[in-house]
Amino acid sequence: MASKSSATTKSTKPAAGKTGGAPAAARSTTKKPWDDGEPAPRPRNGEADVVLERLREIDPSFTTPPENRYASHIVRGRTATPELLPHLKDADAGARADAAEALGIIGDTAALRPLRELLSDADADVRMNAALALIKIGDDALFPEIVKSLRAGDPNVVVGAALALGRLADRRVVPNLVEAFKTQNERVGAAVAWALGQCGDPACLPWLVTAVDQRFAAAAVCEALGRLGDPRAMAALIKALDDELEDTRAYAARALGMLKHKAASGGLAARAGALAENKAVPALKKILKDPSKKVRLCASIALYELGDKAGGRQLVRELAE
Repeated sequence: MASKSSATTKSTKPAAGKTGGAPAAARSTTKKPWDDGEPAPRPRNGEADVVLERLREIDPSFTTPPENRYASHIVRGRTATPELLPHLKDADAGARADAAEALGIIGDTAALRPLRELLSDADADVRMNAALALIKIGDDALFPEIVKSLRAGDPNVVVGAALALGRLADRRVVPNLVEAFKTQNERVGAAVAWALGQCGDPACLPWLVTAVDQRFAAAAVCEALGRLGDPRAMAALIKALDDELEDTRAYAARALGMLKHKAASGGLAARAGALAENKAVPALKKILKDPSKKVRLCASIALYELGDKAGGRQLVRELAE
């Protein structure tokens, strides 16, 4: 995390990803809770793919890796191991990386030795996928080595280690990630924040909230706070809605919709009362007029997820444009 004397620099943009329930809201003809009869434009026939792609570009709530070319092998489990092993020596680095990832998901110990051979591969992605696969299969010897890399002097090494540990989502490394977060380097900070969000441990909340207040890697930190879902982050996220950077405002808006609020019981009136008490709702409604379409869409998605009808209507309108 940036120290309290850290300088503010340009935020690093985290990876965009796919959405949750919003696309269904845009396509469905079923009446939604926010639908009070006011007509809203909907995407025309044949535009569903365009709508979904637009949402993938804009909604930062989830990170979606490229589809593994060996997905059909993964579903077959260990019976596919003999077919995957030769691909670890493929001339194409992408094929080697995908094969290593697939074998890690399958978890067959027969792949341990061939995967270890890839640790010296010329391609960085292949080496990372091989290391992660070995850890997933049960070779814990590499785990402390990756954790140790968080203390490396080379920022590229620290970023790679943080991203690898984030993919493992093992809470044991949260103290190490928090220590690595004490940096002036925004690229490192963004990678570590992403990893902390993946681990989902509320113990890192104070560090992330302080980083948002200091505008350090703020977009990535807002995304991480959304993944944590802790309502104690609400005040910091609402404040970030006024940030001068578009990505920070967008990610803060999206995160506000992901916070876990106590579910109201007792019918529609009780749920409406809970919505009215949610301080995020008026703040999100305010930025529905933001000049950035990205920010407006993220605010609309958040409001829709919080159960606000204005967010649902705005979401449909934005996607139909």
